[in-house]
Amino acid sequence: MKNIKNTIICFLCCLFIFSGLIHNEAAAATAATGPAPVLHTVDINNDGLPEYQIEAKGWVESVRPVVKTTKYEHATYTYYQYKKDGRNFDLTFVKLKNGSLLYFVRHANSGKAEPVQLRVTALDPAIEQTASLVAGNEKSWKKFMDASDSYASSIYVDGSKLFYRIGKAEAYKPLGNTVYKEIPQANTATKHTQNDSGHAFLLTMNAGAGTESVTWGMLSDQPLIRWENQQAETKAAQLEFEIDKKLREDGVYYANESTYRPYEPGSFYRNPANIDGLRSLAFLSEAENGVWFKNIASHLAYTAVQTQTNSGYWETYPRSEWLHQSYGIGYRYMDNRRNIDNATFLLHYYWVMPDPVIKKALDKWDAYLMDYAARYGMKVGTDGLFVPDYVGAEGSKPSHTSLNHLVATMNYLYEVYLYNGDESKKLLGNRLLAGIQVTRAQWIMPDQNLYYAMYPDLTPHPYSDYAYLTRDDLVFSQYLLLRVNGHEDPDLQALINSKNAWLETPR
Repeated sequence: MKNIKNTIICFLCCLFIFSGLIHNEAAAATAATGPAPVLHTVDINNDGLPEYQIEAKGWVESVRPVVKTTKYEHATYTYYQYKKDGRNFDLTFVKLKNGSLLYFVRHANSGKAEPVQLRVTALDPAIEQTASLVAGNEKSWKKFMDASDSYASSIYVDGSKLFYRIGKAEAYKPLGNTVYKEIPQANTATKHTQNDSGHAFLLTMNAGAGTESVTWGMLSDQPLIRWENQQAETKAAQLEFEIDKKLREDGVYYANESTYRPYEPGSFYRNPANIDGLRSLAFLSEAENGVWFKNIASHLAYTAVQTQTNSGYWETYPRSEWLHQSYGIGYRYMDNRRNIDNATFLLHYYWVMPDPVIKKALDKWDAYLMDYAARYGMKVGTDGLFVPDYVGAEGSKPSHTSLNHLVATMNYLYEVYLYNGDESKKLLGNRLLAGIQVTRAQWIMPDQNLYYAMYPDLTPHPYSDYAYLTRDDLVFSQYLLLRVNGHEDPDLQALINSKNAWLETPR
């Protein structure tokens, strides 16, 4: 028995020494070759095997990240934040319920430039087609049946079993208030290599002093875009965030307006309207259209949740010089058309993809909307009500009321009423309708076009109305009123008829 005991002790000692040798050899190898790269493997279909790898090499290798995870019904956000000596590297993963993954990368620097190399590898040996967006009167796709060694734009890749979007690395100068100026000359090409395991795409995330480099992509084992479906292909080109608008981890950025501050040519600002999300909802069928639309809609829905103010609305951050000079409205103001468009998107998204957190965001907005109408609404006629387009900080003046803003707000209220039977929404919608009815003749210009807006004293704003936006809003109002009241409204129809007559007049 004693011999057996000694033998076991001896065996355990040898095992301990051997284990220590393995650990030391690994440490020696790491010391000899430098720190291991930041490596994330992506198991799309939950089979225990990775389909993609995302690596980062550079100063981030020596930094332990701060990691945070937020779970929603249809997406899980995981944030990796690396910080060192004035440099920031943020890697955001958005894992969708269908298995797809969105990734957002941001490398920012306040000091000496030191690039980070980002490598995205698809573990699929085949590339059957690539596609890139082409600018023109109508954005379209340029397709290839093989791969290149280098890409100057973002690419969509269809493999034998994997489908993915690899975004290009873009350089920006932050101007403040969600405004970023693109620096095209600092953008870097994406390098492509192939081995037996698959295809690797290498991006250099440069970030000089006071600038940042960003990129985003989408990874899946299902087609992103069903190219055989012409409608899906066309819609994806219209919505893609490559040329005239950008997608970031916190929402959609539109080309900045010269009347906004801060402003520089080639800059973009975050637009809270989420029109792209609203337009994607008709294409949520993954079997017919691909997973791109549902993935984008979900990300935009949850960024709306994340950027909603405690008061319940969504801010436009840059200052409009027009609104500032006319009404004293400064930075971070409320634009009710953008808010209504965003809330309408969330409402429609919630109908098909319910999530309590989306419902909570809608409830917060609805409470704000009712209070906004009560606080800032202006009585028109006996029962009518106008609400101003914009609300700034305390001390700003009431703004004008645009017909398109007013009609869109009315339509949203009727949609909510038709959905949940909330009588307070119907009553407020009816008051906005009554305001339009009593001022019907005042909206019509001498040439049958419509005035864009009215000032608080009900004199018309000199701007002409949009070509189609307000007319289409009014047509939708008639559809809703048919369901709410059982008949269309003749005053709204008079405005529609006038606008149509103007549209049909040769000019």
